[in-house]
Amino acid sequence: MPLYNPPATFTIPNDTSSSTNKVTNSLNETASEIVPANVNRKGLTIFNTLTQNLYLDTVSTVSTNSYMAKIPAGAFYELPANKIYIGSFYGILATGTGSVEIREFV
Repeated sequence: MPLYNPPATFTIPNDTSSSTNKVTNSLNETASEIVPANVNRKGLTIFNTLTQNLYLDTVSTVSTNSYMAKIPAGAFYELPANKIYIGSFYGILATGTGSVEIREFV
């Protein structure tokens, strides 16, 4: 039996961004919101410039034992571009205080 595969047309959305926001943040041993929710978010990058690990999650109960992503010192985290998460991000450090470099593309 012959098979027929009709031609298909696909449309792939091309989300582009024309502006970037530097997100101010403050981290310590207590979980805190480091990136607020933004329905216009098209991208997000986090560069850990600290000397300790950053523990990141989308829930406010993030801890050094329960987290979505552990970003080591000097490492970079980038949100996937497809179906991007627009909610809040929370972070915590095991010890000390500091801030990391966060850019949000809108």
